[in-house]
Amino acid sequence: MPPTQNNLQNLNEYLTTKDLLKDKYVTITGATDGIGKAISIACASHGARLLLLAKNENKLNSLLRELSQLSEQPHQSYLLDLSTAGEIDYIKLAEFIASQETPLDSLVINAGYIEALQGLRNFQLDNWLRTITINQHAPFLLTRSCIPSLELSKDPTIVFSTHECTKAYWGAYGVAKSAQLGMMKILADELDGDKPIRVNGVDPSPVGTKLRTKNYPGLNPQSFPSPDEVVAPYLYFIGPDSKGVTGVNYKMNPDFSG
Repeated sequence: MPPTQNNLQNLNEYLTTKDLLKDKYVTITGATDGIGKAISIACASHGARLLLLAKNENKLNSLLRELSQLSEQPHQSYLLDLSTAGEIDYIKLAEFIASQETPLDSLVINAGYIEALQGLRNFQLDNWLRTITINQHAPFLLTRSCIPSLELSKDPTIVFSTHECTKAYWGAYGVAKSAQLGMMKILADELDGDKPIRVNGVDPSPVGTKLRTKNYPGLNPQSFPSPDEVVAPYLYFIGPDSKGVTGVNYKMNPDFSG
């Protein structure tokens, strides 16, 4: 039996070693802002070589410069707009990853999108499709593209940023995040074979990100943890200490929903 939420309660204070991710090759989506940026900085600080995926070239270049001050690893960026990318774009991404001198060790699916909290009766189709594409279809296509390289790694992992939000007004985002959690569990079951890939999720609960403050403008963003304060569970699931743990969705605040 894999560990459950009940016996992973201390991951919020998980302590790492400096070389926890030494020479690991890690891909992170939504890498230039919020939690994605915090994960990127933390992974680089712990020795990982990064492939950063985002749609804004200026932000990617800025982050690469910042990371170059933290480590000597040859970090890379890859432009990919999850809202418009088609199957050929993911095939090209897979080819790029396959062309590297090392297999992919970890895929962190963190990018998310929500336009606004609104009732289902008011949802416009174009907004619904964009939200579902970024939060549901893109994680599937990314995972499918990366599995062949992950299978070549000695210790491969996939980590999802999850979000329990099946409440009023979360709309397409809540639907997509529910589907994403289901996919995480299915993948964990499917990839626990001869070439096992650990698949887990982290639900950071409310964090002081642009997504949170945009949808709750009346709340002080400083009342929530900063992105830097929620990276510890990600490092655990990315790194070797989580061997034997798969199919777990770790909630940093199990009493919070929405």
